[in-house]
Amino acid sequence: MSDDARPAPTLAHENVEDDEGHPILVAVDQNQTFEFAVDEKECAVYTKEHDVSLLNMIASWMTNLPPQAPFPPPPHIVQKPLSDMVKQAKDRGNEAYKKKDYVSAIKHYTMGLAMASSRPMWEASGVVAEELSIMLANRSAAFLAAEAYIEALCDADAVTKINRVWGKGHFRKGKALAALQRFDEARAAFDLGQQFEPDNEDFVKAIAELP
Repeated sequence: MSDDARPAPTLAHENVEDDEGHPILVAVDQNQTFEFAVDEKECAVYTKEHDVSLLNMIASWMTNLPPQAPFPPPPHIVQKPLSDMVKQAKDRGNEAYKKKDYVSAIKHYTMGLAMASSRPMWEASGVVAEELSIMLANRSAAFLAAEAYIEALCDADAVTKINRVWGKGHFRKGKALAALQRFDEARAAFDLGQQFEPDNEDFVKAIAELP
């Protein structure tokens, strides 16, 4: 019998339950039928035929959305109040940095990082990446000025992983490595960043300052 001539599957297990009292239904996957149990209380399904862990995770996450949230959420939504708060934290950090109050600057940048990373997963990933990159780069500079060189390197390295083609992340990484007297690695970081921003004179100056 050809695939087209196969009879449609029927719910032979309708009103049948598993050992825990969950109703058993039948689904079709590429002309093959398989059974699955439904736990309505937990908003989860169970089957031995497929890995449904991701489906159950998404279903569980959806149940935690506030009642007023769009369902499903519209793509590329951005919460402007949260964006304003992140910017405010960045601006306050910049003001403290200019005053050489590096402890306060680090505190404000850290607050901005926490807010930026708290965005829901449906928001535009580019917005989150940009906020995190800027805040980490700024905090790296503040750590460097406060002579916390390891922390400065960690933040800068994170920037290069989030946004590899942004020269400032490699510049911050090079400065932190130079402060740690890891000059060969610093030169490599500056050279890589300069490839992305060949007209940036900061790289030329930073490389010239290396022993």
